[in-house]
Amino acid sequence: MTHSFFTLWSFSGLRGLAGAALLCCGALLAAAPAQASSATEKVVCTDAPRAQWISEAQARERFRAQDYVLVKYKVSSGNCHEFYAVDAQGTVVESYLHPITGETVRSTRMPPLPSAPAKH
Repeated sequence: MTHSFFTLWSFSGLRGLAGAALLCCGALLAAAPAQASSATEKVVCTDAPRAQWISEAQARERFRAQDYVLVKYKVSSGNCHEFYAVDAQGTVVESYLHPITGETVRSTRMPPLPSAPAKH
């Protein structure tokens, strides 16, 4: 894939804690690219026509999008339902679901950065 978790920055209307968590997690991911998808790790799901796929709404339900504070969805170049999400604790998730079965093909979780001590 030629994308990264930084595509999460394209969310419109990021504010407050959610935006800070997203930026923080993006910095962590930049420092640890081996944990994220790379161009050599392309996930390929299917060549089946999209008429046979489950809908985006069904994919979001199977991904459990309601459990996250931020969710970005797209169809990957390998024809998977692809999700990037951040939970309330700041954990970033990249997940690929098979578009016909809805099964998770691959999921990567990045824990949040440790909190920095407050400066006085």
